Amino acid sequence: MLTSPKVFNYPIPGNPTGGILHIYGEAAAAQDVILYCGGFPDGLEPISNLAERLATTRDGQARGCYFGVTCFPGFDNKTFNEQKFTGYKKSGFTFDEVTCCVRDAADLLFKEHAKSVSSSTDECKTAFTLMTHDWGVVIGHLFINRAIEERRFTQHKPDRLVMLDVLLLPHPKSNYKEMLRGKEIQKPTARDNLLSLSYRIAFAMSFAVLQFSEAVGLIVLAVLTTIVFSILKLNPLQDVDKLLGRTKDLKHFLYMTYPYYHMFKEVLKGSETVFDVATLPLDLKETPVLYMYGAKKNVMFHDNRSVALLEREEKEGLSESRVVRLEESGHWMYCQEPEVCENEIRKFLKGGGGGGEASSGDTQSRL
Repeated sequence: MLTSPKVFNYPIPGNPTGGILHIYGEAAAAQDVILYCGGFPDGLEPISNLAERLATTRDGQARGCYFGVTCFPGFDNKTFNEQKFTGYKKSGFTFDEVTCCVRDAADLLFKEHAKSVSSSTDECKTAFTLMTHDWGVVIGHLFINRAIEERRFTQHKPDRLVMLDVLLLPHPKSNYKEMLRGKEIQKPTARDNLLSLSYRIAFAMSFAVLQFSEAVGLIVLAVLTTIVFSILKLNPLQDVDKLLGRTKDLKHFLYMTYPYYHMFKEVLKGSETVFDVATLPLDLKETPVLYMYGAKKNVMFHDNRSVALLEREEKEGLSESRVVRLEESGHWMYCQEPEVCENEIRKFLKGGGGGGEASSGDTQSRL
Protein backbone atom coordinates (compact mmCIF):
# COMPACT_ATOMS: atom_id res chain seq x y z
CA MET A 1 0.00 0.00 0.00
CA LEU A 2 1.35 3.42 -0.95
CA THR A 3 2.21 5.80 1.85
CA SER A 4 1.11 9.41 1.70
CA PRO A 5 3.82 11.82 0.53
CA LYS A 6 4.64 15.09 2.24
CA VAL A 7 2.94 17.91 0.32
CA PHE A 8 4.41 21.37 -0.28
CA ASN A 9 3.54 24.38 -2.44
CA TYR A 10 5.79 26.74 -4.34
CA PRO A 11 5.16 29.85 -6.49
CA ILE A 12 4.23 29.81 -10.16
CA PRO A 13 3.50 32.82 -12.41
CA GLY A 14 0.36 34.51 -11.12
CA ASN A 15 -0.09 32.21 -8.12
CA PRO A 16 2.24 32.19 -5.07
CA THR A 17 1.12 28.70 -4.01
CA GLY A 18 0.12 27.16 -7.36
CA GLY A 19 3.06 24.79 -7.68
CA ILE A 20 2.78 21.42 -5.95
CA LEU A 21 5.60 19.18 -4.74
CA HIS A 22 5.13 15.71 -3.26
CA ILE A 23 8.12 14.30 -1.38
CA TYR A 24 8.65 10.59 -0.78
CA GLY A 25 11.22 9.11 1.58
CA GLU A 26 13.22 10.33 4.53
CA ALA A 27 16.16 12.67 4.12
CA ALA A 28 19.58 11.30 4.99
CA ALA A 29 23.20 12.14 4.33
CA ALA A 30 24.89 10.58 1.29
CA GLN A 31 21.71 9.74 -0.59
CA ASP A 32 20.47 10.54 -4.08
CA VAL A 33 17.95 13.33 -4.52
CA ILE A 34 15.57 12.87 -7.45
CA LEU A 35 13.10 15.39 -8.84
CA TYR A 36 10.48 14.11 -11.29
CA CYS A 37 8.35 16.14 -13.69
CA GLY A 38 5.84 14.34 -15.89
CA GLY A 39 3.93 15.52 -18.93
CA PHE A 40 0.54 15.25 -20.62
CA PRO A 41 -1.95 14.39 -19.19
CA ASP A 42 -0.36 13.50 -15.86
CA GLY A 43 -0.66 15.12 -12.49
CA LEU A 44 1.20 13.77 -9.47
CA GLU A 45 -0.29 10.30 -9.12
CA PRO A 46 0.96 8.11 -12.01
CA ILE A 47 4.60 8.12 -10.84
CA SER A 48 3.71 7.54 -7.15
CA ASN A 49 4.37 3.77 -7.20
CA LEU A 50 7.84 4.13 -8.70
CA ALA A 51 8.58 7.13 -6.46
CA GLU A 52 7.84 5.11 -3.33
CA ARG A 53 9.87 2.17 -4.63
CA LEU A 54 12.92 4.36 -5.17
CA ALA A 55 12.44 6.10 -1.83
CA THR A 56 12.51 2.75 -0.03
CA THR A 57 15.77 1.27 1.24
CA ARG A 58 16.17 -2.24 -0.17
CA ASP A 59 18.01 -5.04 1.64
CA GLY A 60 21.62 -5.10 0.58
CA GLN A 61 21.21 -2.03 -1.64
CA ALA A 62 21.83 1.68 -1.36
CA ARG A 63 19.57 3.64 0.93
CA GLY A 64 16.33 5.03 -0.42
CA CYS A 65 16.29 8.21 -2.46
CA TYR A 66 14.75 11.51 -1.44
CA PHE A 67 12.19 11.70 -4.23
CA GLY A 68 10.25 14.82 -5.23
CA VAL A 69 7.37 14.81 -7.70
CA THR A 70 6.00 17.87 -9.44
CA CYS A 71 4.02 18.49 -12.62
CA PHE A 72 3.18 21.16 -15.18
CA PRO A 73 1.22 24.03 -13.57
CA GLY A 74 -2.48 23.21 -13.62
CA PHE A 75 -2.01 19.50 -14.31
CA ASP A 76 -2.96 18.35 -10.81
CA ASN A 77 -6.67 17.57 -11.06
CA LYS A 78 -7.61 18.33 -7.46
CA THR A 79 -6.09 21.80 -7.30
CA PHE A 80 -7.20 22.69 -10.82
CA ASN A 81 -10.82 21.92 -9.96
CA GLU A 82 -10.50 24.02 -6.81
CA GLN A 83 -8.96 27.06 -8.52
CA LYS A 84 -9.48 26.77 -12.29
CA PHE A 85 -8.57 29.98 -14.10
CA THR A 86 -8.43 32.00 -10.90
CA GLY A 87 -5.27 30.10 -9.98
CA TYR A 88 -3.90 29.14 -13.39
CA LYS A 89 -3.38 31.31 -16.45
CA LYS A 90 -6.07 30.71 -19.04
CA SER A 91 -3.41 30.86 -21.75
CA GLY A 92 -1.42 28.13 -20.07
CA PHE A 93 2.28 28.37 -19.37
CA THR A 94 5.23 28.69 -21.73
CA PHE A 95 8.09 26.20 -21.64
CA ASP A 96 10.33 28.88 -20.13
CA GLU A 97 7.81 29.49 -17.36
CA VAL A 98 7.45 25.77 -16.61
CA THR A 99 11.24 25.40 -16.49
CA CYS A 100 11.43 28.17 -13.90
CA CYS A 101 8.67 26.43 -11.92
CA VAL A 102 10.62 23.17 -11.89
CA ARG A 103 13.72 25.06 -10.74
CA ASP A 104 11.68 26.42 -7.84
CA ALA A 105 10.52 22.88 -7.07
CA ALA A 106 14.17 21.78 -7.00
CA ASP A 107 15.02 24.63 -4.63
CA LEU A 108 12.20 23.58 -2.31
CA LEU A 109 13.18 19.90 -2.48
CA PHE A 110 16.77 20.66 -1.48
CA LYS A 111 15.64 23.09 1.20
CA GLU A 112 13.48 20.41 2.82
CA HIS A 113 16.29 17.86 2.50
CA ALA A 114 18.76 20.23 4.18
CA LYS A 115 16.37 20.81 7.11
CA SER A 116 16.38 17.12 7.93
CA VAL A 117 20.10 16.41 7.60
CA SER A 118 21.57 19.66 8.97
CA SER A 119 22.21 18.12 12.38
CA SER A 120 23.95 15.07 10.93
CA THR A 121 27.68 14.71 11.55
CA ASP A 122 28.12 12.89 8.24
CA GLU A 123 28.96 14.80 5.11
CA CYS A 124 25.76 15.38 3.17
CA LYS A 125 26.38 14.36 -0.40
CA THR A 126 23.22 15.01 -2.37
CA ALA A 127 23.72 13.87 -5.95
CA PHE A 128 20.88 15.36 -7.99
CA THR A 129 19.06 13.35 -10.64
CA LEU A 130 16.37 14.99 -12.77
CA MET A 131 13.80 12.50 -14.05
CA THR A 132 11.26 13.49 -16.71
CA HIS A 133 8.56 11.95 -18.88
CA ASP A 134 6.68 13.10 -21.99
CA TRP A 135 6.54 16.94 -22.13
CA GLY A 136 8.58 16.96 -18.95
CA VAL A 137 11.56 15.85 -21.05
CA VAL A 138 11.49 19.19 -22.88
CA ILE A 139 11.71 20.88 -19.48
CA GLY A 140 14.53 18.55 -18.45
CA HIS A 141 16.53 19.42 -21.56
CA LEU A 142 15.99 23.15 -20.95
CA PHE A 143 16.80 22.88 -17.24
CA ILE A 144 20.16 21.15 -17.66
CA ASN A 145 21.42 23.10 -20.67
CA ARG A 146 20.55 26.49 -19.21
CA ALA A 147 22.05 25.53 -15.86
CA ILE A 148 25.30 24.66 -17.65
CA GLU A 149 25.44 27.51 -20.14
CA GLU A 150 24.33 30.29 -17.82
CA ARG A 151 26.71 29.14 -15.07
CA ARG A 152 23.87 29.72 -12.67
CA PHE A 153 21.80 27.40 -10.50
CA THR A 154 25.03 25.43 -10.06
CA GLN A 155 23.99 24.28 -6.61
CA HIS A 156 21.08 22.41 -8.14
CA LYS A 157 22.49 21.55 -11.54
CA PRO A 158 21.45 17.94 -12.23
CA ASP A 159 24.29 15.43 -12.08
CA ARG A 160 22.33 12.86 -14.09
CA LEU A 161 19.23 12.74 -16.26
CA VAL A 162 16.63 9.98 -16.51
CA MET A 163 14.40 10.55 -19.53
CA LEU A 164 11.33 8.44 -20.14
CA ASP A 165 9.85 7.73 -23.58
CA VAL A 166 10.76 11.10 -25.14
CA LEU A 167 14.20 12.23 -26.29
CA LEU A 168 14.97 15.31 -28.35
CA LEU A 169 17.91 16.22 -30.61
CA PRO A 170 21.62 15.85 -29.86
CA HIS A 171 23.38 19.04 -28.78
CA PRO A 172 24.23 21.11 -31.89
CA LYS A 173 27.86 21.50 -30.73
CA SER A 174 28.35 17.77 -30.14
CA ASN A 175 29.61 16.98 -33.66
CA TYR A 176 27.14 14.11 -33.63
CA LYS A 177 27.11 13.82 -37.42
CA GLU A 178 30.79 12.91 -37.41
CA MET A 179 30.34 10.64 -34.39
CA LEU A 180 27.55 8.72 -36.11
CA ARG A 181 29.17 8.63 -39.55
CA GLY A 182 28.72 5.19 -41.09
CA LYS A 183 25.83 4.25 -38.80
CA GLU A 184 22.48 3.65 -40.43
CA ILE A 185 20.01 5.91 -38.64
CA GLN A 186 16.39 5.10 -39.37
CA LYS A 187 14.45 8.13 -40.57
CA PRO A 188 10.78 8.66 -39.66
CA THR A 189 8.38 7.44 -42.32
CA ALA A 190 5.57 9.55 -43.74
CA ARG A 191 3.14 7.67 -41.50
CA ASP A 192 5.35 8.28 -38.47
CA ASN A 193 5.21 12.00 -39.17
CA LEU A 194 1.45 11.84 -39.67
CA LEU A 195 0.99 9.96 -36.39
CA SER A 196 3.15 12.49 -34.57
CA LEU A 197 1.56 15.61 -36.02
CA SER A 198 -2.15 14.83 -36.28
CA TYR A 199 -3.01 14.55 -32.58
CA ARG A 200 -0.71 17.45 -31.70
CA ILE A 201 -2.52 19.69 -34.16
CA ALA A 202 -5.89 18.54 -32.80
CA PHE A 203 -4.88 19.34 -29.21
CA ALA A 204 -3.29 22.68 -30.13
CA MET A 205 -6.35 23.82 -32.09
CA SER A 206 -8.67 22.79 -29.26
CA PHE A 207 -6.68 24.82 -26.74
CA ALA A 208 -6.61 27.81 -29.09
CA VAL A 209 -10.43 27.75 -29.23
CA LEU A 210 -10.56 27.43 -25.43
CA GLN A 211 -9.14 30.95 -25.22
CA PHE A 212 -12.47 32.22 -26.58
CA SER A 213 -14.99 29.65 -25.38
CA GLU A 214 -14.69 26.59 -23.15
CA ALA A 215 -17.89 25.07 -24.55
CA VAL A 216 -16.75 25.41 -28.16
CA GLY A 217 -13.27 24.23 -27.22
CA LEU A 218 -14.74 21.02 -25.81
CA ILE A 219 -16.73 20.48 -29.01
CA VAL A 220 -13.66 21.05 -31.17
CA LEU A 221 -11.66 18.65 -28.99
CA ALA A 222 -14.34 15.96 -29.29
CA VAL A 223 -14.67 16.35 -33.06
CA LEU A 224 -10.96 16.49 -33.86
CA THR A 225 -9.96 13.62 -31.58
CA THR A 226 -12.77 11.48 -33.02
CA ILE A 227 -11.49 12.18 -36.53
CA VAL A 228 -7.84 11.54 -35.63
CA PHE A 229 -8.17 8.54 -33.32
CA SER A 230 -11.40 6.80 -34.38
CA ILE A 231 -11.88 7.58 -38.07
CA LEU A 232 -8.33 7.97 -39.36
CA LYS A 233 -6.88 5.49 -36.81
CA LEU A 234 -3.90 7.75 -36.15
CA ASN A 235 -3.41 6.96 -32.48
CA PRO A 236 0.30 6.98 -31.58
CA LEU A 237 -0.40 4.67 -28.63
CA GLN A 238 -1.58 1.07 -28.39
CA ASP A 239 -4.05 -0.70 -26.10
CA VAL A 240 -1.45 -1.14 -23.34
CA ASP A 241 -1.75 2.62 -22.68
CA LYS A 242 -5.50 2.94 -23.18
CA LEU A 243 -6.53 3.25 -19.52
CA LEU A 244 -3.61 5.46 -18.51
CA GLY A 245 -4.32 8.00 -21.24
CA ARG A 246 -7.96 8.47 -20.30
CA THR A 247 -9.45 11.17 -18.13
CA LYS A 248 -12.89 11.55 -16.60
CA ASP A 249 -12.63 15.33 -16.52
CA LEU A 250 -12.75 16.62 -20.10
CA LYS A 251 -12.53 20.28 -19.05
CA HIS A 252 -9.29 19.60 -17.24
CA PHE A 253 -8.04 17.46 -20.13
CA LEU A 254 -8.69 20.35 -22.50
CA TYR A 255 -6.72 22.75 -20.30
CA MET A 256 -3.79 20.33 -20.13
CA THR A 257 -3.33 20.55 -23.91
CA TYR A 258 -1.58 23.90 -23.53
CA PRO A 259 1.94 22.48 -24.18
CA TYR A 260 0.83 21.56 -27.72
CA TYR A 261 -0.46 25.09 -28.28
CA HIS A 262 2.78 26.61 -27.04
CA MET A 263 4.81 24.14 -29.08
CA PHE A 264 3.31 25.44 -32.32
CA LYS A 265 3.69 29.03 -31.15
CA GLU A 266 7.40 28.34 -30.63
CA VAL A 267 7.80 26.61 -33.99
CA LEU A 268 6.06 29.46 -35.82
CA LYS A 269 8.47 31.96 -34.25
CA GLY A 270 11.15 30.68 -36.57
CA SER A 271 14.62 31.30 -35.17
CA GLU A 272 15.77 31.10 -31.56
CA THR A 273 13.07 28.85 -30.13
CA VAL A 274 13.27 26.90 -26.89
CA PHE A 275 13.77 23.76 -28.97
CA ASP A 276 17.18 25.08 -29.99
CA VAL A 277 18.17 24.72 -26.34
CA ALA A 278 16.06 21.64 -25.52
CA THR A 279 18.68 19.06 -26.55
CA LEU A 280 20.87 16.43 -24.98
CA PRO A 281 23.67 17.86 -22.83
CA LEU A 282 26.88 18.57 -24.71
CA ASP A 283 29.11 16.63 -22.31
CA LEU A 284 27.51 13.24 -21.68
CA LYS A 285 30.37 12.18 -19.42
CA GLU A 286 29.73 15.12 -17.11
CA THR A 287 25.94 14.67 -17.29
CA PRO A 288 25.09 11.07 -18.25
CA VAL A 289 21.62 10.23 -19.53
CA LEU A 290 19.56 7.09 -18.98
CA TYR A 291 16.86 6.88 -21.63
CA MET A 292 14.10 4.28 -21.21
CA TYR A 293 11.25 3.81 -23.64
CA GLY A 294 8.39 1.42 -24.27
CA ALA A 295 8.32 -0.50 -27.55
CA LYS A 296 4.54 -1.03 -27.68
CA LYS A 297 3.60 2.17 -29.49
CA ASN A 298 2.61 2.98 -33.05
CA VAL A 299 5.32 5.63 -33.26
CA MET A 300 8.38 6.38 -31.16
CA PHE A 301 8.74 9.75 -29.46
CA HIS A 302 12.51 10.02 -29.70
CA ASP A 303 15.07 11.29 -32.15
CA ASN A 304 16.88 8.25 -33.51
CA ARG A 305 20.15 10.18 -33.71
CA SER A 306 20.07 10.84 -29.98
CA VAL A 307 19.31 7.19 -29.27
CA ALA A 308 22.23 6.12 -31.48
CA LEU A 309 24.49 8.64 -29.75
CA LEU A 310 23.63 7.30 -26.28
CA GLU A 311 24.07 3.72 -27.47
CA ARG A 312 27.50 4.67 -28.82
CA GLU A 313 28.41 6.21 -25.47
CA GLU A 314 27.61 2.93 -23.74
CA LYS A 315 29.15 0.60 -26.31
CA GLU A 316 32.46 2.47 -26.39
CA GLY A 317 32.51 3.16 -22.65
CA LEU A 318 32.59 6.91 -23.17
CA SER A 319 30.15 7.69 -20.37
CA GLU A 320 27.56 6.09 -18.12
CA SER A 321 24.81 7.03 -20.58
CA ARG A 322 22.71 4.20 -21.92
CA VAL A 323 19.41 3.23 -23.52
CA VAL A 324 16.91 0.66 -22.24
CA ARG A 325 14.08 -0.57 -24.46
CA LEU A 326 11.16 -2.18 -22.62
CA GLU A 327 9.49 -4.59 -25.00
CA GLU A 328 6.32 -5.14 -22.97
CA SER A 329 5.60 -1.50 -22.16
CA GLY A 330 4.05 1.48 -23.86
CA HIS A 331 4.28 5.20 -23.12
CA TRP A 332 3.77 4.80 -19.34
CA MET A 333 6.41 2.13 -18.77
CA TYR A 334 6.90 3.12 -15.13
CA CYS A 335 3.27 2.15 -14.42
CA GLN A 336 3.36 -1.03 -16.53
CA GLU A 337 6.75 -2.34 -15.38
CA PRO A 338 7.68 -0.45 -12.21
CA GLU A 339 10.06 -3.13 -10.94
CA VAL A 340 12.08 -3.09 -14.15
CA CYS A 341 12.22 0.70 -14.12
CA GLU A 342 13.27 0.74 -10.48
CA ASN A 343 16.09 -1.73 -11.09
CA GLU A 344 17.38 0.14 -14.13
CA ILE A 345 17.33 3.50 -12.35
CA ARG A 346 19.05 2.11 -9.25
CA LYS A 347 21.81 0.66 -11.43
CA PHE A 348 22.18 3.98 -13.22
CA LEU A 349 22.46 5.86 -9.93
CA LYS A 350 25.25 3.50 -8.89
CA GLY A 351 27.07 4.25 -12.12
CA GLY A 352 26.84 0.78 -13.59
CA GLY A 353 24.61 -1.80 -15.21
CA GLY A 354 24.31 -3.03 -18.75
CA GLY A 355 21.95 -1.56 -21.29
CA GLY A 356 19.79 -2.97 -24.04
CA GLU A 357 16.40 -4.50 -23.50
CA ALA A 358 14.50 -5.27 -20.34
CA SER A 359 11.24 -7.01 -19.55
CA SER A 360 9.30 -8.06 -16.49
CA GLY A 361 10.48 -11.61 -16.97
CA ASP A 362 14.11 -10.52 -17.14
CA THR A 363 14.93 -7.64 -14.86
CA GLN A 364 18.59 -7.75 -15.84
CA SER A 365 19.39 -5.62 -18.86
CA ARG A 366 20.87 -7.52 -21.74
CA LEU A 367 22.57 -6.58 -24.98
